[in-house]
Amino acid sequence: MNTQDESVLKIRDVTKVYKGKGALFGASGKDVTALDRVSFDIFKGEIFGLVGESGSGKTTVGRLIVGLEDVSSGKIFLNGREVVGLKGRARKEFRSQVQMIFQDPYQSLNPQRAIYDTVSEPLKIHGVGNASTKRDLVREILQSVGLSPPDDFLFKYPHRLSGGQRQRVAIARAMVLKPTFVIADEPTSMLDASISAQIFNILLDMRNRLDVTQMFITHSLAAARYLCDRVAVIYRGNLMEIGSAEEVIRNPKHPYTQALLDAVPKFGHHRDVSRYGTLLIKDRDVAGENGCVFFPRCAVALEDRCAGSRPLLGRVSGEHRVACFLVEGA
Repeated sequence: MNTQDESVLKIRDVTKVYKGKGALFGASGKDVTALDRVSFDIFKGEIFGLVGESGSGKTTVGRLIVGLEDVSSGKIFLNGREVVGLKGRARKEFRSQVQMIFQDPYQSLNPQRAIYDTVSEPLKIHGVGNASTKRDLVREILQSVGLSPPDDFLFKYPHRLSGGQRQRVAIARAMVLKPTFVIADEPTSMLDASISAQIFNILLDMRNRLDVTQMFITHSLAAARYLCDRVAVIYRGNLMEIGSAEEVIRNPKHPYTQALLDAVPKFGHHRDVSRYGTLLIKDRDVAGENGCVFFPRCAVALEDRCAGSRPLLGRVSGEHRVACFLVEGA
């Protein structure tokens, strides 16, 4: 069991608000809260899953961690050191320790750069090795992600690779500096099932061999169960449920988590099969924003309580926590 002292990453009350742009006739646009006071820890050596549908805020969390966007409020710590607002040398050091694997490798790879130039670029930026050792390091990491023999790929360009091969290059680029922490943002969403399984196994191997702590962002609870030690379920910028992957998926407590599981395709059935039935067919018309964010879609909500106040994450058992008034102990 991990302890708080082993936290590689700590997120505390992080909020991200996107300011509304000016609308027609001089009216100001409405601000959008993408994340609302999100807090969690990721422990050393684990793969932590952040699960939610499109627009839930999960990618925003990743972009805030690596510094691609600024937090509106809250704190982020890496190995006990606050990383929000880092500048100069401190920021460069941080960027060597934290890397991100993006969803679409074709867009994240420069089509005009050969694979060797792409993968060796972090080494060049951070002054690691000379010409000879860089080549060896690139060969080694390409081999480890399944691009073998590596010399066959060094001077190829992204357009000559398959989608799975391009994602392997993206992983190699992220891992070549042997970072402390890596964020994988839906890295298999554009790949078929067999290639996805290979990518999952590469991420597991990197965790075990290089001791790289990871956050895996996904919309798929099935992928999270296969790959992750713990998962957090996020909806409209709010954490709904968090705990071990096995416990959350085997014994989901929050109606939104249950709805995600109902959405997983059931093979062998010719019609929709719903185990939990927690998702309304038609959303409620709700005025105000004081209640649970899932209330407009929740089929089992307590009308008065869920509409009038927002539940906090409460402990159900062990490390399993849920933000729901319907759950005893939460």
